[in-house]
Amino acid sequence: MKETFVADLTPETFVRSTFLVQSKERKIASNGAAYLDLSLRDTSGVIPGKVWDCDRLTIDFEVDDVVELEAQVESYRGTSQLRVRKIQRSRDEALDLLDYLPRTSQDPAALLAALLERLRRMPEGPLRTLLLSVLEDAAIAEKYKLAPAAMSYHHAYLGGLLEHVCSLVELGDVVCDHYPALRRDLVLAGLVLHDLGKIAELNFARGFRYTTRGQLVGHMAIALEIVQEKIRALPDFPASLKDQLEHIILSHHGKLEFGSPKEPLFPEALVVHYLDDLDSKLEAMRAQYAADKERPGDFTSRNPALKRELFKINED
Repeated sequence: MKETFVADLTPETFVRSTFLVQSKERKIASNGAAYLDLSLRDTSGVIPGKVWDCDRLTIDFEVDDVVELEAQVESYRGTSQLRVRKIQRSRDEALDLLDYLPRTSQDPAALLAALLERLRRMPEGPLRTLLLSVLEDAAIAEKYKLAPAAMSYHHAYLGGLLEHVCSLVELGDVVCDHYPALRRDLVLAGLVLHDLGKIAELNFARGFRYTTRGQLVGHMAIALEIVQEKIRALPDFPASLKDQLEHIILSHHGKLEFGSPKEPLFPEALVVHYLDDLDSKLEAMRAQYAADKERPGDFTSRNPALKRELFKINED
């Protein structure tokens, strides 16, 4: 079990631990010697590392490998970095992915159980049957439980998709209480399924990357494929309901320029879009505030997703 994390490291100390290689680049120092410039991470953060005179060593690791290393923690221009003395790819097959990638602070298993419990309270009908057929599928559920919601925009950590969806389902119930004309089951189905394709669009086994299929097809099309496959196994699923659910998935980004091939054309689709947008942007703001907690001044650094600096509200 991993015991020492990036957040525990302080300058002028020695560390022997394991880290995930986020980036690796061979460079040439001013004296002509080759060295490896590394970015090493675990669930608590990222730290740069240097492997000096790397051509004298056997380098048996690549990006996204977990490595075992021994290193001195140094301070360079006010930032901690590792002067690596020994490094090799870890052969430990019992490594826990949750130790090496950013992750939700909540328990993914508990989140999934709570979501399933909410879905089982839905009235009997085709949407309840469809949703349970998706999330009770062990192969889907395991990925749905750990997938990030995005590469960097929002909820970009293990369990981020599930955390996002659970938040949306709670919001959806509140909105449907306020607007009783809304079809609650359709809203909830859209919220649960709108980003389902992220489980195959993103590779989150070792670091976060787009899969080839994710790059070529995208999460909306992948979600449609999964939903359509499940619907084919359900006799007498209403064709009109299938069309409306597919429309929600295709329109949840809201506008054509944001990647949706359709814009929301009925109330439930509009609700899914705006709740998704709200929850995503509030999480992006939360993460920016957390990252810039120690930054001086009244504003954060520029958030690349929101394309703006954020005002740091003084709560004193």
